[in-house]
Amino acid sequence: MEKLDIIIRNARVVDGTGAPWFKADVGIFGDRIAAVGKIIEATALEQIDANGSYVSPGFIDSHTHDDVALLDDPQHVAKLLQGVTTVVVGNCSFSNYPSAGKEETFQHLASLLGEMKRNQMFVDFSSYRDRLNAAGIALNLVSLVGHGPLRLAVMGFARREATTGEIDQMCRLLGRQLHQGAHGLSFGLAYPPSAYAGRRELVRLAEVVKEYDRLLAAHIRSYGGELLESIQEFLDILKASGAKGLLSHLQVAGKPYWGMMPRALDLIDEARNEDVDVSVDMYPYPAGSSTILQLLPPSAQEGGIAALLSRLAFGAERERIRQLTESGAETGWESKIALIGWDQVRIGSASHPELKRFEGKTFWEAANLSGLSPFEFTLHAIRLDEGRTNIIMFQLSEEDLRVVHQYRLQMVGSDSIPRQGGKPHPRMFGSFPRVIGRLAMKQRLIPLEEAARRMTSLPAQRFQLLDPGIIRPGLIADLALFSDEFLDRATFEDPQLNPTGLEGLWVNGVRTVKLGEILAELPGSVITRQ
Repeated sequence: MEKLDIIIRNARVVDGTGAPWFKADVGIFGDRIAAVGKIIEATALEQIDANGSYVSPGFIDSHTHDDVALLDDPQHVAKLLQGVTTVVVGNCSFSNYPSAGKEETFQHLASLLGEMKRNQMFVDFSSYRDRLNAAGIALNLVSLVGHGPLRLAVMGFARREATTGEIDQMCRLLGRQLHQGAHGLSFGLAYPPSAYAGRRELVRLAEVVKEYDRLLAAHIRSYGGELLESIQEFLDILKASGAKGLLSHLQVAGKPYWGMMPRALDLIDEARNEDVDVSVDMYPYPAGSSTILQLLPPSAQEGGIAALLSRLAFGAERERIRQLTESGAETGWESKIALIGWDQVRIGSASHPELKRFEGKTFWEAANLSGLSPFEFTLHAIRLDEGRTNIIMFQLSEEDLRVVHQYRLQMVGSDSIPRQGGKPHPRMFGSFPRVIGRLAMKQRLIPLEEAARRMTSLPAQRFQLLDPGIIRPGLIADLALFSDEFLDRATFEDPQLNPTGLEGLWVNGVRTVKLGEILAELPGSVITRQ
């Protein structure tokens, strides 16, 4: 009689391929799925009666900013309770390596993540990987190299195109990270200094990604009025380099442009018909989140945060920045405030104690409480918080969200930005049960099995992960067990509520969640490319 470690009996198996669920038992031995079917002639150290609940592959969060979160909290509870077993970090040009101790590199990442320590920056991918693996983590991690640290290492916050020699240096630095096992590169073409890069630099870096057979992800230059042009720029880079691509959090930002999603998806389909290998990710919420610096034009951020603060001391420059921030445009950038208004931008999380009372309030509300104009309050917050204030922007339409979530190449990526306290975006705590429980099971926008595919086998294929993503004998035992009540509870008013309905989670064969309770296990690891 075969002896297994765990048998999950009487489950509805959603195997990750998109095929209809089927009733079966799932057996685990060690870190592997040992059997799928009616397991009669077997015993196990632990037997679980699923009683008709669903078993699926563990979810892969294809787009996060959890780079430092697992150093602070190795269990990363907010993701485990959503059924997530793998997170992808290093997105939108932000990563905590490669860093040679430059203050600019630290400030670049801190502007997005807020409070963090300087010893959470690393000289290269291997040192980051080794720190995480030595300390232990509860889930698996895949890392991209951020374009920002590459450019900062070579030319700082210079607002100009790179020279041939500087591009060569960036390519060599990127090649070292990919050789060590990083999964690819991310551009953040709306975020300085990545925003300052020209086509020649971007194509050369993409060619290095192609050479190593890795993935190129991109936060494109604009999701507003220049959305289609920005998508085309990325597609042209992929076509010129031959690299595989992932267009990050595809959305249409700003009411004047709502309804453009079908045209955006047509561009992607046309590119695929021309042999460009590209897909997209997106989160299921009508608001985005970023650093407060996203409200300012890229030209204002030349030289980094210290240069910005000095620049604001001059009246003429301050007025120029105000006009651009409230109603202007630069190449590849247009005013968020002109698009959505100060009343549609909230303060999510702040680091400075004086700003904590404004968390959860709109910029109009915070400005009125401070006796300042919204622009002056913005500058006040940037000075106090050194540009590290997190904001939430209500800028998307539900119809565009529905369209992209029905697109066959869309993966679920929470775009989570972990912060200390405050009122962060609820996507950190609810993205996956929101798609499964709300969009699939309640609204029936997409079938349950297709929703599961978007968060399992599709991202596994995109990131070339050989083991996770499908329930098959011999593959890794990353599994989620959830009921019909698997549902998000986090809201913009109360964003840190955990979901309901997760009955079990296994990472590499080890149970990490039992009936909604976190177990003290750290079975995850950093997944590297060979």
